[in-house]
Amino acid sequence: QLILMKTGGRLIYSGQLGQRSSALIEYFEKIPGVPKIKDNYNPATWMLEVTSKSVEAELGVDFGQIYEGSTLYK
Repeated sequence: QLILMKTGGRLIYSGQLGQRSSALIEYFEKIPGVPKIKDNYNPATWMLEVTSKSVEAELGVDFGQIYEGSTLYK
């Protein structure tokens, strides 16, 4: 189980990690524009990189808003 918040304390993911973080990776890779994880890359490092404030700005998204509209949130 992982609870992930962005700077400011807004929730952007709460759910199972899955084996080798597969559930977390699948969730974020479904968001248009989020870079796919590279083979043999550390999932924790990837997660921190793709959920950064700079990536949010680059993609024009709010991961908190996306999470609140997801089935994980409900």
